[in-house]
Amino acid sequence: MRFFTPVWRAKHRAKRLKKVLKQHGCELSHVKCLDLMARLFGFANFSELKNSTSDGPLSPLDEDVDDETLDARFQHQERVMAEAGFTDIAGLVLDEVNP
Repeated sequence: MRFFTPVWRAKHRAKRLKKVLKQHGCELSHVKCLDLMARLFGFANFSELKNSTSDGPLSPLDEDVDDETLDARFQHQERVMAEAGFTDIAGLVLDEVNP
């Protein structure tokens, strides 16, 4: 599942992710936050996200999709957060960052 988003939005959300993780006692570098944000959008890393933004139309925002799509996005993002070692705070962080 991939979400095509402008690079500026991914960068902004990565900055927010870094801040929110720090509030929960987890410190990640900006580069690691960029890569984690890219994985939340369905890419292997930030470089891949940056290089593929012109591959397709931008994905609709969460408020513009049906409940089934929104739930699938959230489940994907919770899995990514768990794989990154943030299982306990995944839902809280995702709610605050809103990738």
